[in-house]
Amino acid sequence: MIDIADRPDVAPELRLVPYAFREAFGRSAEGVWYSPGVAVLATDAAVCGRWGAIVAGERRTDGIVELRSINRPAEPVVLPAQDIPAWAAPVAAVVDLLRPCGATLLCSVDLPAGSGLSSRTALACATALALRDLCAPDIPVDYLVDVVTQSQTQLHSHVRVAAAFAGFEVGVAIGDARLLVVDTRIRRDTPVRSTDFAVRNDGSLKRLGMAITDFHRAHEPEAAQDIAVTAALEAGALGATMLVDDPGRPIAALVSPDSLAAVRAGVSGAFRRERLTSPRYLTVRPSGGARRITP
Repeated sequence: MIDIADRPDVAPELRLVPYAFREAFGRSAEGVWYSPGVAVLATDAAVCGRWGAIVAGERRTDGIVELRSINRPAEPVVLPAQDIPAWAAPVAAVVDLLRPCGATLLCSVDLPAGSGLSSRTALACATALALRDLCAPDIPVDYLVDVVTQSQTQLHSHVRVAAAFAGFEVGVAIGDARLLVVDTRIRRDTPVRSTDFAVRNDGSLKRLGMAITDFHRAHEPEAAQDIAVTAALEAGALGATMLVDDPGRPIAALVSPDSLAAVRAGVSGAFRRERLTSPRYLTVRPSGGARRITP
């Protein structure tokens, strides 16, 4: 069987991690797993984006879980351990709950924590799938959802994790619209406080936009989040809201395809006027859920 790292028909980002695994350990990974990032628009509503986490790994029988990160190559971890670097915390929390036979895992995330698509949750979901397949393949996905939810410290964990495994959309349908995720570049040590706020999914993009805007207004966001939401709405967004993705303070705007450029320009212009750091953007279409990439 051809190593996925050598298959030109596979997306480059999916080839990179197994290639790095082979370079690091001198052998091909036993499997490669992926989980999408998730934008939580309200208590019961989430959309998956293609940027997420990828894990390549192999089983081992000594009970040790060895972790390495493409993003943090100088911070390897062997579990159990007393001192765990921040990047490995989501993985270690899943390991503590699943108690696998042992594994060697090489991890990669597409986005820094707090960018708006819950990269830590994506890494936890990809890790849970990898450990399940390597050590206990009979474990049902519903159990993995419960385990990863329990391992999380962020608000709205259940809808975030359930969406990552289910894929595409949970509780909403954005149709042909786009979700413009805006990373305000702000990071805070204190967690976001959130209010339960359900969204009625009746298929109307106009009402969905109003609902997520109401979700935003029910909270006390950062000034930069308010600036971004206001600018997006003034530039033609159907709706916009703060996102809960600690330690960041991102927002998301529901935007028709022909309004994307105007909304981006409007938000960037507002940040320039307020002398804020230029934001970063992701244009999200609903993407598939967590899965094994290799056969």
